[in-house]
Amino acid sequence: MKWIIPFTLLMVFETIGNFVSGLFGSIQNLLLFPLALIIYAIANYFWLISLKNGSGLARGTVYFGVSVVILSTLIGFAFYEEAISLLKLVGIGLGITSLVLLSDEFKP
Repeated sequence: MKWIIPFTLLMVFETIGNFVSGLFGSIQNLLLFPLALIIYAIANYFWLISLKNGSGLARGTVYFGVSVVILSTLIGFAFYEEAISLLKLVGIGLGITSLVLLSDEFKP
């Protein structure tokens, strides 16, 4: 379980990177472009540390993917006035279900 802290830091930096990228897309400030790249590079560093500490590629990728979808949807809704449809909510629910099914503690 040593991978959880670097994975959490990965998600923090990925979320910040997504937010900065959204700002770049909306206000076109060229300084935000290299800032977003630096933040994504830091996030990738923590991804590599997470893999090294046992997250596993398959499980870690699914956790990462679902987490990014959930966090990006929330950021889009809260800061960029993007709509959240019923279909998106169903997709998020299915993603969360996949996290439960992939967890080590789940035993049917």
